[in-house]
This record gives sequence, structure tokens and C-alpha cells, in this order.
Amino acid sequence: MINRQNGSAEESHFHWIKDGEKFALIGLDVPVEPEFTEMVLDDGMMALADRSFELPDYWKNWLGSIRVEQINECTLFLLAKCESQTVGIVDGEDKSLISKVGHWMMGLCLSQKISVTEAIFQAVGHCKGGKIDIRNFSSLVPPLGSIVSEFGPIGEERLICAANIAGGLHEITDKEAAYWRLLRCLHIYQEARSQRDILDRVHQFTRCIEGLIVPTQGNTKSQFKSRTELFIGPKHHELMGKLYDVRSDVEHLHENKLLEQFDRDQRIEIAKLEAVSEWIARSCLTRILLSPQLRVMFGNVMNLNSFWALDPEQRRMVWGDPVDPMDTAKQFNFSYITNSALGSRVQE
Repeated sequence: MINRQNGSAEESHFHWIKDGEKFALIGLDVPVEPEFTEMVLDDGMMALADRSFELPDYWKNWLGSIRVEQINECTLFLLAKCESQTVGIVDGEDKSLISKVGHWMMGLCLSQKISVTEAIFQAVGHCKGGKIDIRNFSSLVPPLGSIVSEFGPIGEERLICAANIAGGLHEITDKEAAYWRLLRCLHIYQEARSQRDILDRVHQFTRCIEGLIVPTQGNTKSQFKSRTELFIGPKHHELMGKLYDVRSDVEHLHENKLLEQFDRDQRIEIAKLEAVSEWIARSCLTRILLSPQLRVMFGNVMNLNSFWALDPEQRRMVWGDPVDPMDTAKQFNFSYITNSALGSRVQE
């Protein structure tokens, strides 16, 4: 469990870093709660709003105006840092910090369906002799929005939740033999969040869910509807059947059935299915990562088969209460969505 620290470490001119520390930093442009300024968690993790992040002047010459502008547009900075005896030397500490802040970013994506319009940046460096040096600066693929998105601002509660999810990610990293299936589902989910095409997103989110239920060959659709009862309850077979049909149409290049002619109602239905598939995948992955027991049970195919062989009541006791699959879509007002946003090429 990640806890917020009371008080802070010895500060330098740039209060977010001390002399003799290494850091890995991710900056992104997302809505942030107005009252949020900064938060220090244990294990060297820190989050800062834009007004709390100080940019050394000499970065501007080293990085160039375009990258500096990219930094200035960020509203939130996620930071992992550590004291180091090898400041100035790139080694395993740097790799560990990159992994830690990357997991926090992934945790944030799993805690909320955030969208970032501009590329996210990642900087890795250190502070030595009072000077902050950047060893690597790169752009990361951002999570993109969709028709149904969550626009709530990010604050302490969301960041702590994301950090706890990141703790679960840390436990399974570099342990592919035990957690290959779960890591694969996480990768598919992350890739789907960066897709612009809504049908590709539905396809990949549904594959992610499918990866958690290990259906038997030839019985996939039936088990997709029955086994997902554990995640969303028993009254959604028709909904899950529609979701699986769209997944199959994309898988077998039959998208023309859905897109060849513009039909507003059908396009809205696809947008709802994207929201449903994303929410089910995200809520499942979050629950699994936050539970040591579920991480093991959903880690690989052998353990998954053992889990699904349990008595249904045993599975429910281990898993917990289902979620409402329509949580993210049911309060969304589609009347405000234009035909153009739904893919129509006819000018309105």
C-alpha cells in the first residue's frame, strides 16, 4: 500500500530534487484539481502540478524550444527518484526509476479513462553539484480519448490509487514465467488506449477480456457470455454477445457491415460498446493488480484454468462484487455528439 509522507526531504533550489539523486520524470497535459499542487509518496515517488515544477534555464538551450514548449504545456508531472552513489553513471538504478514512474503512469490510465492530446514526455537524469542534468529525453505514446471519455480532474485520491496499482505492476514485472498471460492482457489494453480507430479499440479491449477467461476453442462466444458474469453479473448476455460479434467482425475484416453505410444509431451503439469493453477490461485489470491472490490466479494459463475450474460460488468469493458494465456510458448524452464525430463524411 502506498502512503503519503508527512514532511519532505532536504530541499535544494529545485525543491523536487536533491543533490546526489537520480530521477525519472513523466510530464503530461491532463485536467488537474485546482487545489492540487504537489504530493510526496513513499519510495521516492512525487507528483507535481505545473505551477510546482521548476524548469532550469539551461534546459532550454539543451532541449530546444519545441521540447521546452512541450514541457511547459504539461499540467502534471510524475516523478520517481532515489539517492545514488553512482550519480552521472547510467546503470540499473536508472532502469528501475524508469520502470517505477512508467508503472505509475499505467496505474493512472487504469484508475481513470484519461486522454492526452499531445505526446507525453519522459526525462531521465540526475542532480550533481546543484545542477540538474538530463541523460535522456523522449516522447511516449499517449492514451487517446474516445467518444465516451472521463473528464474528471486528477487529484491526490486518484494519484494514490494509481500508485497502489503501480505497486501491483511492480510485483509482476520481470516475472514472465509466472505472469505472462496477465502481462499480455495489460499490454493489449495499453495498446488499445493509444488506438484512434474505435473498432480497433473495441476489438483489442474485448481480446483483453477474453484473455482473462481462457475460453475453450469452439466454445468462445458462449463462454465469453457466461464467464463474464463473474465480472458484470448475470443479466448481460445480449450485450456481451454484441460485443463479441463486433470483435469477430474486426478480426475477420468484416468491418464493412458496420461502417460501409453511415447509420447514426449504429455508430452510437459502437461508441457504447467501446465504453463498455474498455470499462470491463480496466476494472478487471485494476482489481487483479490490487490483489496479490488474484495476481497469482490470473497470472498464467495454468492458474487461470484452475481458477475457472472452481465452483462458481468459490469464484465469486475470491473475485468479489461485479461492476455495472454501463457505468461509463449510461450517463453520457449522445445527443451532443455530431455525425462528423461519429465518422460521417457528409458536412453538417
